[in-house]
Amino acid sequence: MICDAHCHLDLMENMLEFINEIQNSNMSLFAVGTTPKAYDREVQFCKNSRNLYVGLGMHPQLVSSGYDDMLLFESLAAKSHYIGEIGLDFSKGYIHTKDLQIKVFREIIELCERYGEKIVSIHSLKSAGTVLEILQEYKKKGNNKYILHWFTGSISQVERAIELGCYFSINPNMLKTKSGLEIIKRVPVTRILLETDAPFAIKFKHLYEIEKKLRSTTLEISNLVGKDIDELINKNSREVFRY
Repeated sequence: MICDAHCHLDLMENMLEFINEIQNSNMSLFAVGTTPKAYDREVQFCKNSRNLYVGLGMHPQLVSSGYDDMLLFESLAAKSHYIGEIGLDFSKGYIHTKDLQIKVFREIIELCERYGEKIVSIHSLKSAGTVLEILQEYKKKGNNKYILHWFTGSISQVERAIELGCYFSINPNMLKTKSGLEIIKRVPVTRILLETDAPFAIKFKHLYEIEKKLRSTTLEISNLVGKDIDELINKNSREVFRY
């Protein structure tokens, strides 16, 4: 079974079709959210679907937007095994909310560590150092799985994240840049997952298109590292998502 470890199912134009298609597929999806206000609705849509993992999200780009209901997030956190998309974004358009982003991210990681047994997808655009500092500060339990989504930090930050036990969900776009290729080569194959970040990075009309893209990504990564890692990536996904 192949797994898309980071996609936005609720933002796809034909979400219900994807939910129906996955029933007869050999795929699984980590459907990350962007706001806690959308969580219960998506859970209801997916409740009878196998291999769909709905994340409780609080996207850093939405902090202070009116969609960032932290009280609601806290009330839902105990029951949600999957957390994401969360994180920090210090790019030009969002740096003005840096301090509030950090406060929210700290609170969410503290909640994850308090409850344990969480699978967490983390956004870290231009903020990898701060993300890793906060993880190092709060990370105590070994039963949480932290996944760095579309990681764009430095090689030293990659190594620090590896020491912290993080996984990396590799986006096809990372294979198009020199820095992305260097990151992929440094990540142990035992920590690699796959993602599409659909529909932001790529738009799809059908589930089989996602599967095709993930399989081509696996082949490209295999060529890059010099060995077939298809089964290793599948094993990583099974260990993280326990299917």
